[in-house]
Amino acid sequence: MIALKAGVSLRNLQPQALLAAIVADQVFAAHAVWHPGGERLCVITSANDSKHKPNSLHPKGLALDIRTRTVANAEVLAEIIGHHLGPDFDVIAESDHIHVEWDPDSNRRTA
Repeated sequence: MIALKAGVSLRNLQPQALLAAIVADQVFAAHAVWHPGGERLCVITSANDSKHKPNSLHPKGLALDIRTRTVANAEVLAEIIGHHLGPDFDVIAESDHIHVEWDPDSNRRTA
């Protein structure tokens, strides 16, 4: 199940980001290795809210961050999500979340 961190705004979310959230939720349900007592949800921690780096696609509604602090295999999950979404998406495992963005012109690819 997809959940939103308090304060996350989905205003102006683009269909590509919605697709990414659905795929991420399915990957979490099928492949996540949860830490004991970990929250068993696909939690979106940021969409087009809060501050982001310059040139971020978050303000355009084309990027999401998904919590990984309760899973043990974030890098594997990011790789699987990237595989399912295809080359027009960038999927990056960061320290406490997976960043997913639709960026068909990017040179960076995960799968």
